Amino acid sequence: MFHMIQSSLAHGVIAIALVITFNGAAIPVLAQDQNAPAVGQATLQLNAITVSANKRPEAYGRVNASLTIRTAEELAAAGVTRVQDLEKVVPGLVIRMRGNRAYTSFSMRGASAPDFYNPAIQVYVDGIPQDPAYFTQALLDVERVEVLRGPQGTLYGKNAQGGIINVITRQPGKTATGRISGRVANTRYGGDIRLSGPIFEGAVSASLNLRRAGRAGEIDDIATGREAIDDSAAWTGSGKIHITPAGIPLGLTALWRHDLLDTREELYLLARNVGKRRYNSRAQGGVNRMRRRVNTFALSARYDFGPAQLSSVTAFQDRDMFERLIQGFQTPEFQETLSQELRLNLAIGDAWQGVAGLYAEHREFKRSTPAFSSGVAGFGPSENTVSSASLALFGEATYALTDTFDLTAGLRWSRQQSEIDYQRSNPIGLRIRDQDRFEEFSPKIALGWQIMKQHRLFGILSRGFKPGGFNHAILLYERNPATALDYDSETSTNLEIGWRGGFWDDRVLASAAAYFVSTRDKQIYVGPAGFQYLRNAGHAESYGVELDARFSITDNLTVELGATFGRSKFTRARNPDTGESFNGKNLPYAPDTTLRAAADYLVPQDFLPGELVVRLAGAYTGRAYFDEANALSQAGYGLLDASIDWELDNGASIRVFADNITDQIYRIYSFKQQGNVFSSTGNGRRFGIALQFVF
Repeated sequence: MFHMIQSSLAHGVIAIALVITFNGAAIPVLAQDQNAPAVGQATLQLNAITVSANKRPEAYGRVNASLTIRTAEELAAAGVTRVQDLEKVVPGLVIRMRGNRAYTSFSMRGASAPDFYNPAIQVYVDGIPQDPAYFTQALLDVERVEVLRGPQGTLYGKNAQGGIINVITRQPGKTATGRISGRVANTRYGGDIRLSGPIFEGAVSASLNLRRAGRAGEIDDIATGREAIDDSAAWTGSGKIHITPAGIPLGLTALWRHDLLDTREELYLLARNVGKRRYNSRAQGGVNRMRRRVNTFALSARYDFGPAQLSSVTAFQDRDMFERLIQGFQTPEFQETLSQELRLNLAIGDAWQGVAGLYAEHREFKRSTPAFSSGVAGFGPSENTVSSASLALFGEATYALTDTFDLTAGLRWSRQQSEIDYQRSNPIGLRIRDQDRFEEFSPKIALGWQIMKQHRLFGILSRGFKPGGFNHAILLYERNPATALDYDSETSTNLEIGWRGGFWDDRVLASAAAYFVSTRDKQIYVGPAGFQYLRNAGHAESYGVELDARFSITDNLTVELGATFGRSKFTRARNPDTGESFNGKNLPYAPDTTLRAAADYLVPQDFLPGELVVRLAGAYTGRAYFDEANALSQAGYGLLDASIDWELDNGASIRVFADNITDQIYRIYSFKQQGNVFSSTGNGRRFGIALQFVF
């Protein structure tokens, strides 16, 4: 432990001193906006904030959807700096790495996908759909995050069964600003710099963000005696140029982002070693390593016609896992995604408003596998290419039936053409080529009732889907030719009723929803670990209630509470490979219960300049299963975090923090192979200090 602390301190001092390096991915201190309410006051007002979750501007209090919003200030207070940290502040959201952060499961309302490449929840950043292997990216220069629960197929299309995570970043400012920060902890270190301001006054502005984050690791190697072998390092940079020509109602935004991750975090511990966080590299084929590089380029345009606005988002994302060493095997992966959305927002009088659009996408994935032996047979190197071309038309309109009632109806037509081209060299050569087409209609209808100014009741019937396709990894085809077969789309129908309201001038904000989700043609992995492939298994259902509330008890004390209670289970499903029934079994990675609570207290004092805020946060996650047969699971557990923030009037701030104070050891992923159970564990205790200066 001393070695890890010493190493982290050394790196942290360097990161703080060389502030022009990047930002720590764990918990930097982000200064609050100068116009943000003080701690203890509601940072959201139901009808004072405009959201874009339904792809058109709406007052938060009048949205017909189960929607959670977290502003930059709220994310900073909770120590949220990566997408995977959002489960700290969004009730019901469960995010679990399955080995490394490129293979991560996102779950809401029981919707989770075993397929890393075809998730059940979609992440968007500034309207750009993200590569699933890049979902757990750093949150850079965020203005707010909007999380929509339940199937969102009408407006967002594929992979929106469980919901949508919308990340909205800041536009470059009209005045020059900057921020420098650094942090050091027992297992992590980092720093960042942000610059923003005008290039040509009133016409062109730009921003630049650079971040460096490192992890010293927590797992020791039994074989070599080395400590903290699961280390990682990440470099992230992004830039924006925003153009608003004088006299023309046109806005153009060009975006660039680059991310490089080098990590050894993918370590699977034997059951007897989990409690001590130990790994045996000699017995388990060495220490795994992954290097991932992601580039994103996008151009967004918006022209305002008055009652109508025309928007376009063109994006290209290139993701390379150019080094992926797994138990001695190199299996590099490459994926390119080109997408285009054209959208028209229209308002007709006070009664009608809506959106219509076109979406097109082309995606190509390649995965290489080296030569290997299985029993008496030897197999040459192989390459699998899976490509898809998608096209969709969508529209949604809201009509005000009366001053208090409105009706929303929408429909999306989607078509995806998928192809596979698998080639394997001698001594046992093989070539597989196939294609299939998938079409889906995703309707939605919602009724909203504004009971009074601060209270809204809504009901929704909606549909979402995960498209069918082909397996991205094919191994031992001769043993089981089904690995090369296509699988069908998975569809979900969601019925929910919800309420959102505020009391006492929004000093109490709360929302609640009850839902029922029916899923057909559930996609699951079958076959032995290491040689699994996707098939359709049958039907499932989820039901439950969600609660989210914030209480500004005094001007100094704010309390947040969130909870989800429900059940997600297979109803008529079986393993198509073995015939094993899953009826009544819980869906993997979908705990029945999640609880979140936090309290922020602004200490009344005058002996220190500036403001002093103490935060205490706790979370409970119920039992979660790691397989469809419910043979492997993690029992319910709780985590406790605490922090003290000291924000000075001159723009400087200091944060002292501790996460997982009790050093709770819990598994986030487990699988069984050759009679042994292997697991990945969550983060242990972290404590440290972060410094920041805003200018």
